[in-house]
Amino acid sequence: MNTDFAILLFWLGISVTANIGLTFAWLQARKRVRQFESRPLDLSQLDAGVDNSLDALNARMDDLVSSQDFMNRVLTDRLDRLGRALPAPEPHDTPH
Repeated sequence: MNTDFAILLFWLGISVTANIGLTFAWLQARKRVRQFESRPLDLSQLDAGVDNSLDALNARMDDLVSSQDFMNRVLTDRLDRLGRALPAPEPHDTPH
């Protein structure tokens, strides 16, 4: 009976600790939401931020495309050189 009571106390302690932690986190989240909602919304800053993000994304996409073109050129050049360097394949006679 003592062991069962100890296990019950252990789980009760974990439950209480978790509930206190979750309550604290919930109260802090409510506080942050109130602070965020009380600030005036400036759409011009939001618009400028979106434009900057889109410009940065466009630049990264251009870099990606140019690197892909470079890799394609390198691979095709190497395959062409490899094809010229290898001897012609010998015909194989396979019995049918």
